[in-house]
Amino acid sequence: MANLNQIKSKIKSVKNLKKITRALEVVSTVRLQKNKDKAAALKNYLLDLMFILNNIGQQLNLFSDSSSASKKLIILVTTDRGLCGALNSKIIRQVDDLHVRKNDDADYFVIGKKGLEYANRMNLNIVGQLSLPDNFSNEDLIPLFDYIESSLDEGYYGEIKVYFNYFKNSLIQVPTNIDIYPLKKENFHQFLSDIEEEYDLKSDLRGRQLIIEPDVQTLEKEIKRQIRSYMILSALIQNKTGEFASRMIAMKNAKDNSESTINNLTLTYNKTRQGMITQEISEITGATSAME
Repeated sequence: MANLNQIKSKIKSVKNLKKITRALEVVSTVRLQKNKDKAAALKNYLLDLMFILNNIGQQLNLFSDSSSASKKLIILVTTDRGLCGALNSKIIRQVDDLHVRKNDDADYFVIGKKGLEYANRMNLNIVGQLSLPDNFSNEDLIPLFDYIESSLDEGYYGEIKVYFNYFKNSLIQVPTNIDIYPLKKENFHQFLSDIEEEYDLKSDLRGRQLIIEPDVQTLEKEIKRQIRSYMILSALIQNKTGEFASRMIAMKNAKDNSESTINNLTLTYNKTRQGMITQEISEITGATSAME
């Protein structure tokens, strides 16, 4: 009977696990859809920004950034929680291969506890870290934005890169990186192409002369700041969307595995129980025959 009790206990445990994974799957599905809507709203901002750039691009030089500094800033975007498949290990492996193993002269600004654990384990030079809520806003990113702008004003970094997981679809998240400084034309257009956005907008100013206030230099600096902020925010939303998608799939697989395990354990339980009943009947029959 001990075996039957053990099997019943396992079935009960797996059923509880199935309930938990099912709940996490539903929560991740809801959050995934909300983040998709957030990404769509962010693209509307990009359209407005691209419209402005299309009309004043001749008077601005957006791709003229340069610095004599050799030091790099790596912004590593990971998650705070696990249960999302290989999402974190993929992007960490990319940073490890491209920078850590090469002993690059780099500082690291880490977003997410999983990336922070890796950075501490590898004794990397951490200059900042953030843990973002699921429904984060620009205010949550102020420490990162302030650090980037102050560092650039001081000419401290020659290169700033963001490593994150790009959400391609619910099944595929691609570890990738973007350069936010210096802003290179080919990289910027590749970024726009990657997010599948139409950015070649037609001007409707019809040759009218533009008046830029307070001056071109101030506007150029502000536009560059907004582009950097947009690219970072877009990377974070992509990574967050990928996190929810990965967790949804992982929990769905766990739930399906739980169902399969429950079926197998139930079958084992029934076979064991039937075997014990058959054995008892055989013993009774044998005893009756012996008495006769």
